[in-house]
Amino acid sequence: MTLRPIDALVVVPLALLGLLALARLARVRPAFRPLVGPFAACALAAVVMVFAGPPTGQSPIGLLYLLPVLVLVVRATSLAFQWVFYRRQGSPPPSLLDSVVSVLLYGIGMGAIASQWFEVELTPFLATSAVVGAVVGLALQDTLGNLFAGIALHSEAPVHVGDWVRVGDRDGRVEQVSWRAMRLRTWDGDTLTVPNNEVARHAVLNYSHPRAPHSRTIAIGVNYNTPPNRVIAVLRKVLEQVGLPAEPPSTVRIVGYHDSAIHYEIRYYFAGYEDYRRFESELFRLIWYHFRRHGIEIPFPVRDVFLHRAAPAVQSRETPAERLERALRTVDLFRPLSDEELRKVMARSRPLHYAAGERVIEEGSPGDSFFIIDQGQVLVSKRMGGADREIARLMEGQFFGEMALLTGERRSATIAAATDVDLFMIDKPAFQDILAANPTIAVDISTLLSERREALTHAQDDLTAPLQTAGAGELKNDILGRIRAYFGL
Repeated sequence: MTLRPIDALVVVPLALLGLLALARLARVRPAFRPLVGPFAACALAAVVMVFAGPPTGQSPIGLLYLLPVLVLVVRATSLAFQWVFYRRQGSPPPSLLDSVVSVLLYGIGMGAIASQWFEVELTPFLATSAVVGAVVGLALQDTLGNLFAGIALHSEAPVHVGDWVRVGDRDGRVEQVSWRAMRLRTWDGDTLTVPNNEVARHAVLNYSHPRAPHSRTIAIGVNYNTPPNRVIAVLRKVLEQVGLPAEPPSTVRIVGYHDSAIHYEIRYYFAGYEDYRRFESELFRLIWYHFRRHGIEIPFPVRDVFLHRAAPAVQSRETPAERLERALRTVDLFRPLSDEELRKVMARSRPLHYAAGERVIEEGSPGDSFFIIDQGQVLVSKRMGGADREIARLMEGQFFGEMALLTGERRSATIAAATDVDLFMIDKPAFQDILAANPTIAVDISTLLSERREALTHAQDDLTAPLQTAGAGELKNDILGRIRAYFGL
């Protein structure tokens, strides 16, 4: 065959320009890289046809020209499918669905080539393949069911890798969705493989979509003796300490009256599903401490029980009342009180229990209470240079907050529980009647406070008030005046 110069002058430059343009496009848009190889093969085939001429008849050499074209068409169609899927779903198609589309296109293309190029009659083949397909389908119905269920999951995309989901009664994070099964990582760190047809038969609850904050509820029962407003106020304080998102706000409500308790429901919100166990654990932990501190009881089921009361065993340990009395008698502040007045103070005291890490008092906050450490330890810190600095650790038997109790002075340090700590709290009302009945006690107490303040000032170790520069007499008179004004003496 004679080479026509006009064909070479047109085809060769066009092939080279097209290849260079596609290569440039592939550098800018990597999605087009799969087209470069097949297009180069098609351009080479076109140049060869220009110089050597097209194949005659139905020569097998013609396949060398047709196969690059088939590959180029399939890959271009696959790219178009990916673009349409992304426009409609907002995400690229799963690899399984893309592979199925490519295999179907290759099958159709090879069938067309076999029919047109080699004149293969496809009707008997299709009939035979239908019978074989029926036999194979019955034998592999579970496998094929998984395959088509996987295709449906990929096309609808109800879950994505990384989502937390519930399939049936099982929870886990999606690690992979293949043609056969969905692989989950459970809370225990184990791998759970669920066949796709089983996933398709069950409702799938996706905890990760939509991305807006999710919510959970916990219920807790409280006895009927505690006013609901008080319980709700305490539960709201618990929510403030857990570190939950501010929006949307968590809520507390009453959900019903039951046999032995009023049931309250806490609904709280969180950003990521994997965080809910940490928040829930912290809520349950702090609820116990807050309820214990505020005298709120979580009741046991009510039953009639008949007990045989045995003789009491000899107590080898001090009772809380005995420990409180012993602690009060070691505190100079209570030395001016008579035994009767001391018993009145003890009767008005309250035991409190704080969890490790909780703050008992905040620096700068108002207060009217005094604390004695029964068991455990607390840390004393002050705000210095824009940061909290630990300055002391108080042990069992030590106390803090006397100036707030007697003068209403704002807290000058932050006290936090270093361990779980039991405290005895004495507030202003416990002293009101005693000082009103015997105002001379205020003089003795002011003397003791001024002496203690002077000693702490000289030691540069005053943990509960600013350093004083006034003389001893002036300091005593100042404290006495503040006590009288505070208690209205």
